[in-house]
Amino acid sequence: MIRRTVARRRAGSRAGRRAATLLGFLAAFCVATLFAARTAGAYAFLYVPSSQGVPRRWNQAALLDGRVPWRVSAGTGGNVAGERSARDVLAAAFAHWEDLPTSAIRFALAGTSNARNRNAGDRVNLVTVNATESLGTGVLAATFLSSDASGALLDVDIVFSRDVAFTTAQTPDGGSYDLESVATHEVGHLLGLEHSGLARATMVPFSERGESYPRTPSEDDRIGASLLYPEGDFLASTGALTGRISLAGAAVYLSHVVAARVNGPVVAATYSAPDGSYRIEGLAPDVYVVYAEPLDGPVTPGNVGGFRSAFGGTPSTGYGTFFH
Repeated sequence: MIRRTVARRRAGSRAGRRAATLLGFLAAFCVATLFAARTAGAYAFLYVPSSQGVPRRWNQAALLDGRVPWRVSAGTGGNVAGERSARDVLAAAFAHWEDLPTSAIRFALAGTSNARNRNAGDRVNLVTVNATESLGTGVLAATFLSSDASGALLDVDIVFSRDVAFTTAQTPDGGSYDLESVATHEVGHLLGLEHSGLARATMVPFSERGESYPRTPSEDDRIGASLLYPEGDFLASTGALTGRISLAGAAVYLSHVVAARVNGPVVAATYSAPDGSYRIEGLAPDVYVVYAEPLDGPVTPGNVGGFRSAFGGTPSTGYGTFFH
């Protein structure tokens, strides 16, 4: 069976995201243990629907030279402007993920395509900046994935909106969305990554005009890609935080669980499963503070549809942030 899903990125407010990271109330119970990582667990992946946590990823062993092939649309929409070609900018976005030292993911640009629109049945991973379809109000781009029941990805198409202004400029202006930043986010979906709840992550589901920091994957993004496609001794040299979140004895579902180094920097995050359990993997040996917070804005349960479709259930509400 082929399973199809879509991940979208929207225009958003940085101010709203910053406010969300400052909220904090003692309400939930969190237990965490650090131990050696083995296999990828609940992180922020795009899972097979109703699978209870089967991640979607490329079977590199079945690909020529282990590389994920992709094609770019031959034409470029009139809403894309700037001194660099769209093709060069998209190639740079793929390169940002390929350059991660702890991830083995690799890509191959297979040329251009005369196709303008996505096609789940052609087994061509198309990136189109010339689509005729409208993605809807506020949507900058969308990634459409097909996989089999084992999670093996079969076809991924990335579609950029025809209705918003993109720039390919090396230094983006404040009136347009940075094509390279949005593309780097969408390639993260192509790898199998879900939206992140971390405001400064490439995989956060919002962007602003002129914003270029998402071109460089954050530590959370890097760890996610490395868990899906580990390079060298990444798994053997890192550990995991695992625990269960409960409120008055009841499991807390779809809580945003964040691991930060004791001196402050946020490292990685995940979402709790319906039984309240969570697992944050790929962490270097260190002392960590863990906190859990509700997805009550700006990132909401609606932004992590790939996670919810895997587990079902109703997200927990009515609690604040707890630090452990």
